[in-house]
Amino acid sequence: MISRAAAGWALAGAALASVAIYVIPALAPVHGPEAIDGEPAAAVALAGGGVSLDSKAMARAGIRIVALKPASNANERTGFARTLDLSPLAAINAEILAARAALSASDAEAARQQALAAQDQSASVRVVEAARAQARADRARLTLALRRIGLEYGSGLSRLDSGLDGLVAQAASGQAALVRLDFQDGVPQAGSIVTISDANVRTTVRVIGPAVAADAGLQSAGALAIVRGPLARSLAVGRVMAASIADTGSLQSGAIVPRDAIVRTRGGLWAYRVEPGGQFRRVELLNATPRQDGWFVPTSLRPGDQVATGGTAVLLGIESGPPTEDE
Repeated sequence: MISRAAAGWALAGAALASVAIYVIPALAPVHGPEAIDGEPAAAVALAGGGVSLDSKAMARAGIRIVALKPASNANERTGFARTLDLSPLAAINAEILAARAALSASDAEAARQQALAAQDQSASVRVVEAARAQARADRARLTLALRRIGLEYGSGLSRLDSGLDGLVAQAASGQAALVRLDFQDGVPQAGSIVTISDANVRTTVRVIGPAVAADAGLQSAGALAIVRGPLARSLAVGRVMAASIADTGSLQSGAIVPRDAIVRTRGGLWAYRVEPGGQFRRVELLNATPRQDGWFVPTSLRPGDQVATGGTAVLLGIESGPPTEDE
């Protein structure tokens, strides 16, 4: 019992000290030009929640007041990105190169035999027809090799015929990877921008077209995209990553809350809104979405609302007060 009581008092003392670190500077007397008639700064926790601070306490705590700006945000569709094996595509590319070389040679031979036959009949009609037949066969092999890309991967990749050799070479050196994108609520259109994330690494890819087959596990139609850059080096075949795409058909209106206005407590995100009387009231940010310029909030706060930034930890410490003996 004695050890438990000692541990409890130690935890209470630590919690009280952590609160005092933020609260005491706001309540301490202000010395210098900020003090008026030597009066200390006033900071009061209001009944029913909220905090009241005068201008001197706000200055000591580093609190600034900003008005929220309007913003709109598109809902995101989430899915998966899976790295595909490019070995079959490399074999098809080799087949295409070989077929083109054979067709070039057979076309040249057919033209030569046709010229000889036209000049002095030194080439027989049978030889000319055989050369033409070989050229037609080589052209058919090239056509089949080109169609295999669309039949085995998709029509979007088949349009990369001129850059297919470069894609295979980049994939072999770890500079590019082919991924399949699957979303349960539909296939993204060609040209759509999809964000792929792997741990702390994020990159964007452009959809090149639909995949030819459905996913065996999800039973969903997919799309193809090419990943280039640092992330491609870590994409082993079969690796699954998170994918997201903005749904531009459903825009939400709301406000952007600066990051230094956010308070994390009770498992949620909060901000201190300035009430008409000048007090600060803590408001939970529901359905907040992180963005580069802050957190997008569709509800709870509106554009034009004023919030505290900079010293929000002080406001939370004053509102919470010192820990009780049970705490």
